[in-house]
Amino acid sequence: MNSHNDFVIRVYDCRLCKQHHEIKLSNQISKDHEDYPFPYTFLHGDLRNILTTLYIDQNLEIRGVDVRELTDSDLFSKDQVLTIINTLMEEIEQLREENESLRDKLLTIMKKSAK
Repeated sequence: MNSHNDFVIRVYDCRLCKQHHEIKLSNQISKDHEDYPFPYTFLHGDLRNILTTLYIDQNLEIRGVDVRELTDSDLFSKDQVLTIINTLMEEIEQLREENESLRDKLLTIMKKSAK
């Protein structure tokens, strides 16, 4: 369980939605980085259509903010989407085959134990 001291609260202003936002950052996040400030990226907004990148220093202070409103074509090109889909479909097929194999083995074990 996390204690209150495991996190810090930081505030930044979003120039797109014109609001102040509080963000909760784990104290451990800076330990994963060697170069500072490092980018910390997430989505916000009513439609989760504002890509926010905070530049965080070693003391978890926000040194810069970059916000960008996303459109349908902003994240991935068609070729990237197709590559991602193909990779995911291959993984799904492999998992399906493994599941079928395990089910067959389980049925064999159950039949042997029923005798």
